[in-house]
Order: sequence, then structure tokens, then C-alpha cells
Amino acid sequence: MTTTTTTTTTTKTTSDAGRIARRSRALFALRDWLRSADFVEADTPQLVPGPGLEPHIDPLGIDVALDLHGRHRARRYLITSPELALKRVVAAGVPRVFQLGHVFRDGERSPRHTPEFTLLEWYRGPGTLDVILDDTMALIRAMGTAVGGSVSAVDVMAPPERLTLTEAFARHADVDLDAAIDDTAAGDAAALARRARRAGVCFVGSDDDVSFDDAFFAIMDTRVEPAIGIHRLCALERWPATMAVLARVCDDDPRYAHRFELYGHGATGCLELCNAFDELTDPIEQRRRFEGDNAIRRALNKVQLPLDEDFLAALPHLPQPTAGNALGVDRVLMLVTGASSIDDVHALPFR
Repeated sequence: MTTTTTTTTTTKTTSDAGRIARRSRALFALRDWLRSADFVEADTPQLVPGPGLEPHIDPLGIDVALDLHGRHRARRYLITSPELALKRVVAAGVPRVFQLGHVFRDGERSPRHTPEFTLLEWYRGPGTLDVILDDTMALIRAMGTAVGGSVSAVDVMAPPERLTLTEAFARHADVDLDAAIDDTAAGDAAALARRARRAGVCFVGSDDDVSFDDAFFAIMDTRVEPAIGIHRLCALERWPATMAVLARVCDDDPRYAHRFELYGHGATGCLELCNAFDELTDPIEQRRRFEGDNAIRRALNKVQLPLDEDFLAALPHLPQPTAGNALGVDRVLMLVTGASSIDDVHALPFR
């Protein structure tokens, strides 16, 4: 019995050590590639007065004493992303910047989610989304090589498939997204839900009870994501402008914004790997969008969040165009190692 226990413990220790070593090599490869491309690593605060306001992301807030005696306290939030701070760094005159570190989001726990995870975020000012996509592919390939080669069925060395959301919805769900957006703007709140139901997407309740966002993500979850990123990565581009609050709208079609997400199939199904924007630089428009996000949060009975005034003040100083990306490091590791849980790629699992 003692021998069996010792053998089991030794095997687990070896497995843990291998996982930690692979992760270390992957993180080193990311920093090595970025530094070779003349990026500067920033180390911005993780505890901030104003986090991002995305309605479907909930930050973790804590009360902090602002003096030694605890007489003055204020609400601060763990960052859900270093995005707002990094854009301030670009605006201060650093044209290529990145941050690799932990971010925090409440209410996220599944085989591919955890409340604390690792995000790589980088910006080019000036920069374009085409260049950011090239960066992204190079970084994913560097991680795959660092861990000993990807075991995924997805060929990360192949050029990614590129689809607009309009193309993806038409091809994989037989849904006319352009028409649904037009009808929604004209006052038909159930326009996308009705089209989704005709495509076989099931909802609880009537179409009038389903918001545009809920219908959109139901189509993504059940029709689009299962069909993309199977043999090579897939970049979904040009998202509805209402779903890209920090991105610049497309000059040729203001219904959409310059944003892409990259997808690939891993052991847990289709993984969203990143979220990239051609950055909005208009502070007046950005403030309006932030206030719109808070209105949505209010309608969802969520806490209202403070606006980051330092970020808004820095926006006019961003080069045009500026582009950036947020890459989920743990999910890329899941993809290239074949892991079935995000815990399997962390040095220590979340507890």
C-alpha cells in the first residue's frame, strides 16, 4: 500500500512539475517575441477606481483605506482588463506596449472560465487590425512551439479563416444579420430573436422576451461557433457596433465596428481566444458609449460603475489609427496542449 501511494504521489508531482514548466516556457516565449518586435512591457495598477463598464462582465470590488488610520475609505476594483491603462501609456508616447498578467471577473467558473486568469494585452499606435492579427498568429505559434508543439487538431501554423459576422451568420445559421440590425434600429426589438427561432434556435418565452444580445449569442453558441475553427483558426470580423463599445465604427457601414475575435476548437469545444479592436479615439463618443453601458447595467439590475476620467482625457492623444488585442493565455494553452479544463494549464488551480 505504501508503494502504491508513493508511486501515485510521485506521478502527480511529475505531472504538476511538467505543467508548470510548460506554462513557464509559454510565458517566456510571449515576452521574448514581443520584445523582439520592440514592444515595451508596462506594469499598470491592478486595483483601480474605474474598471471597464461592459454590461456582461462583473468586476470584483473592495473597500480600500486611503490613509493609515482607515478614516477615509473608497471603492476600488480589480481590473477585468488592463486596456484603459495601456491606452493611457500609448497616449503618453509609447507606440508599442504590452502587459502580461492576471485579471479578475466575478461569476465566471467553468472548464474554460475562472475568476482569475491570465491575459496578454498589447497595442500598436499607430497600428491596424491586420497587423494585430499577424501579431496574434505569431504569438500563438510561439506558445505552441514553446510547449513542444500543438497537439490540437487545429493547425495553428495555417493562415486563419477570416469571416465577417454577416458572412458567418448567413453561412452557418441562415440568418440575415444586416436586416436584423436594420429592423432592430427601426424599433422591432424581436427582429433577431425571430430570425434565430426560424433557424432552429430555442428560447424560453416569447421572442419579445429575448434581447438582441441574447439572440445574438444564442446563434453564436449553437450555430456559428460549432462550425468554425475546426481545422484552422477562424477570425470573426466586423461586429455589430453596439457590441464594440471601445472600437471605431466602420466608415463604409456604421452598423458595424472594427473588431475581431479568434476561435479554435479545443478539448472543450470552440474556444474564444482573443478580442481585438481598432480603437475609438473620440472622448465625447466614448463617454456617450460608457453612459450607454451603465444604462444597460441599470436595466440588468447590476451595479453602476464609475467612468475612468483619466482614460477619457488621454483618448485624444492616441495616434490614429491605434489597434490592440487581449489574448486569453490560458485558453491558448488549453488549445495547444489539449487540456480539458483551464485548471490543467494553471500552475495551481483556482480555489
